[in-house]
Amino acid sequence: MIASWAGAIVHIGPCGAGHKMKLLNNFVSLGYAALYSEALALSRKVGISVDQFDSVIRGSRMDCGFYQTFMGYAVEGNREAHKFTLTNALKDLRYLEAMADSVALSNPIGNAVKNSFALASAAGGSGPEDYVPHLVDYVARQNGLD
Repeated sequence: MIASWAGAIVHIGPCGAGHKMKLLNNFVSLGYAALYSEALALSRKVGISVDQFDSVIRGSRMDCGFYQTFMGYAVEGNREAHKFTLTNALKDLRYLEAMADSVALSNPIGNAVKNSFALASAAGGSGPEDYVPHLVDYVARQNGLD
């Protein structure tokens, strides 16, 4: 039974509604990944280190489980901290785009997030099988940071 391992079971609706909710959940988390990546690049450009940035956010209202696993890579270099690939992220963002299109919803933030992941997936590095927190490296490189 799913109850033996699920933290919470929430009935969303008819068949297919759970998948739609999963896409929405992933959209929010991947949006945070894109924001964190850009914020970290900007912080470095203006002289604020990744550690300093983290010391302000960690423990604040903006801290959450996703932030902690994302920063597990950005701060500690733990490549395994958040094991969701860029390829899977891009797939979900494309599905989200199709879902928005199907209901004629303007989705500019979703498209911006999708474009960030598309560029990262195509950029090289360790390849498209890098994990979501590795987006920080791609955004840094796009902005002349190593």
